[in-house]
Amino acid sequence: MTTLGLHYHHSTQLSRHQQYVLSTIERVCSCVSVVASGVVIATFVSSTQFRKPINRLIFYASWGNLLSNAATLVADSSLQDDSRDALCQFQGFMIQWFLPADSLWALAMAYNVYLAFFKHYDTRRLGMLEWKYVLFCYGVPFIPAFVYLFLSSESRGKVYGDSVLWCWVSLRWDFLQIAVFYAPVWFIVLLILAIYIRVGGTIWRQRRELRKTVRPAFEHATDTTVLGDVDLHGTAQSVPLGSLQRHSNRERSPASTAASSQRIISREVWSTQNYDCPQNAPPSTAVSLSSNISPATSTTLSHYNYDLGQSGAYTSRASEAYYKYAVLFFAALIITWVPSSANRVYALATSNHYVFGLSCASSFALPLQGFWNSLIYITVSWRAIVTWFRQVGARARRTSSATIRPFKYPLRRLSRG
Repeated sequence: MTTLGLHYHHSTQLSRHQQYVLSTIERVCSCVSVVASGVVIATFVSSTQFRKPINRLIFYASWGNLLSNAATLVADSSLQDDSRDALCQFQGFMIQWFLPADSLWALAMAYNVYLAFFKHYDTRRLGMLEWKYVLFCYGVPFIPAFVYLFLSSESRGKVYGDSVLWCWVSLRWDFLQIAVFYAPVWFIVLLILAIYIRVGGTIWRQRRELRKTVRPAFEHATDTTVLGDVDLHGTAQSVPLGSLQRHSNRERSPASTAASSQRIISREVWSTQNYDCPQNAPPSTAVSLSSNISPATSTTLSHYNYDLGQSGAYTSRASEAYYKYAVLFFAALIITWVPSSANRVYALATSNHYVFGLSCASSFALPLQGFWNSLIYITVSWRAIVTWFRQVGARARRTSSATIRPFKYPLRRLSRG
């Protein structure tokens, strides 16, 4: 270790001040994450407004976040005694099991995006996959975590031991840190990024195609004025939405039409709020005032406008929700794994010498997985969160009022007398 104390070989070479700093960071961040995960669980259980497919996945992931925080709250206390004791084995087992599980939940969320966008999965079909996600996300990392409890050798000792920040895969088994922890996590990160890039590119092409289709159709329809529900002549027509789709098909190539229709995401999958357009409204009601073109052409253009407008609205809403999830989850994964990965790569390049600053960054980022997940959950469900807190506050006020009411009259008499 240098005289400045910025580099060290393992946790026994940390000064007391450095140990205190790292453990404090770990415990504070773990407490923040526990509170955030508690908010996710409490709101999800108490209100159906939050039970959309992606919120459900965050709810399942929050339980893993809580259990991983149970281990990170221990911090370096497990390193104070012999690294083979029960507390060390417990901490190492929980970290190996639940920290990488969070990246698998992010992959499950990205896969839901793919299924909803390309395979037309609705809420019911996505819900049928949840038990498989639970088995996959918690079952896969459980296998190595459990095996490590019984794996040991004379030269290296037990797998779980001193790993600088806490008790985990010891430095003598450092190749397992890369092979079974960091490498799979970064493979998952790249896979998620590939899914989001594909879906994002498709959304961008669809919106560009929609703009190109709408403009020519109405730039040449100068003799038609779409008035909405009421015709100035007092005549109203109701035309099925299918007629307008047939018109759209004539204006565009079959391949383009099929691709566009396949890429409209169900708003039910993404939204936590009800949209303004009515669920049970008739397919279309539109009228037009024509001067130089036939009524049939006018009606077709009116319904063509309705179809493209509704499709555009649905696509725009789904696109905004998708981008919100994609950017936030990708940022959360990067924030979580870049510091610890950089610390591990540096250690490999320098024969297990660590930078204290990178260790501080790792101590900060890794315990906050539950916080990042709850931040995404709250951001996407902000209106529902506000409504929930208002309801909780109203119930609390009613309860306090009912509790105080029996004492109001005696207190009033006492004050007068």
